[in-house]
Amino acid sequence: MCTKRCVVTRLTTSLAMGAGLIIGAALAITSPVGADVVNIGVGNTYYNPPYPVVQPGDTIHWFRVAGNHDVTSGRPCDEEDGLFYAPITSSNPTFDWTVPADASGAIVYYCGVGGHCVSGDQYGALLVGTGPAHVIETNGMNFDPADITVEAGDVVVWHNTGGFHDVTFGTNCTDEGVFSEPLTAELPHVVYVVPADHPGGVIDYFCTPHCGAGMVGTITVEGSGTDCPGDADESGDVNVDDVLAVITVWGQSCDCSEDVTDDGQVNIDDLLLVLSAYGQSC
Repeated sequence: MCTKRCVVTRLTTSLAMGAGLIIGAALAITSPVGADVVNIGVGNTYYNPPYPVVQPGDTIHWFRVAGNHDVTSGRPCDEEDGLFYAPITSSNPTFDWTVPADASGAIVYYCGVGGHCVSGDQYGALLVGTGPAHVIETNGMNFDPADITVEAGDVVVWHNTGGFHDVTFGTNCTDEGVFSEPLTAELPHVVYVVPADHPGGVIDYFCTPHCGAGMVGTITVEGSGTDCPGDADESGDVNVDDVLAVITVWGQSCDCSEDVTDDGQVNIDDLLLVLSAYGQSC
């Protein structure tokens, strides 16, 4: 006959085994089993698409459409960083590169052949785990569009169409010391990744040489907020700790963070939501 201690021991063992199976399933579900192939056409003088959103483990496949070009990692047009390089020519029409597991943000690159970058604006960026790109161009002594609205985690790209400019964050033509990059013929491309945890608000920026002439702009950021489905322990990441948090109060009725579905009960629906968001940061 099983004593009270025996019953508790068996129950504890069963819960531990169940938790182990659930955690194992979570890890299996979230393993990188379906990395994508992202195709980018290389032509005269462009990369298409220029700013794809990709993920670590994806394979980037550049393929020749026309002309002779290359893909050179680094800031356009003359700051090669050595991350990758390959010619894209009639004799070498494709190049494959796998996004590293620890990559994040914007990986910029350009064509180093002739004047394709400086004169032809042949450059792009791989946006690793970010939101989409929002492109702003210089137009004389103006930014076009001057005012944009983005979400936390999005990417802002400035493109120089002529002249000598820069992009400097600050108000009243005063550099706040947060972000300042040249935007010239030789460096015609500026990329800024809005932090994923940005609380929201307005980022003011200007062109230092032409601020007095009214060359200013704003980026209105719609913040990350507090909505983070699946984050049962409210840590900002959805991982095994959240699975364990749900299991700990399984079956309870509560107004608690573990009730991620907000239905008043901690049950299978909460666990499924955690698993669906597993691996996310928010």
